[in-house]
Amino acid sequence: MSTQTRYITSTRRPPNNNTFVILSAGTGRRTKNYGNKSLIRYGDKRIIDHQVETIKSAYGMNTDIILVTGHMSDKVVRDIDGLRIVENPFFDSAHIVESMRTGINACLESNVFFIHGDLIFSKSFIKPPNEDKICVPVDKNSRLDKTAVGVITDNTSVQNFSYGLPDKWSQIVFFPQNIFKQIKTRLNTADNNMSSFEFMNDLIKSKYEISYYESPKGKIKEVHSMKDVL
Repeated sequence: MSTQTRYITSTRRPPNNNTFVILSAGTGRRTKNYGNKSLIRYGDKRIIDHQVETIKSAYGMNTDIILVTGHMSDKVVRDIDGLRIVENPFFDSAHIVESMRTGINACLESNVFFIHGDLIFSKSFIKPPNEDKICVPVDKNSRLDKTAVGVITDNTSVQNFSYGLPDKWSQIVFFPQNIFKQIKTRLNTADNNMSSFEFMNDLIKSKYEISYYESPKGKIKEVHSMKDVL
């Protein structure tokens, strides 16, 4: 496998100061079709189409969206138009933090959302109540599978991300522009074998406050097996 990134998008100033980074570099083994998860059809659309439609509905048609791909990059580039695409060449040897690093390095300083590439969600999940703090949406209504990463919270913030907890992290995180440079530095120095929730726990250990918000009536679904797309 080549370790050279073949697809490199040029950076641009996001028109509304928000950049969305969709993390979709993995092989999709859990879906049992070994395809790129962004191209999986859910209903009458692919997952990426659902995500882009929701983001643009919430933030406008010109919103800056970056897709971090890896597995089947050639097909993704052929089949997806209108997005900035970057390739994680280490998709089969590193964890998702490497995709987060690849994505943020394609951003100019702005608010940044990271979204896992196998999520179907309503726009209330990408509307943080406070744009000055790190925020994550939390599902306390059993819409995500019991095997999803959970959270321990107090009245205002997340204290820990871990498996086996009843309240679930919705696998979306918002980083405000005021700490963009700090988060970019941390991602560029992080162990690329970290999962996204391990990176979030590392931020908590470093005294970053991670607030949370709920969307009681919103839709959230992780497509992690073929039964989820039927």
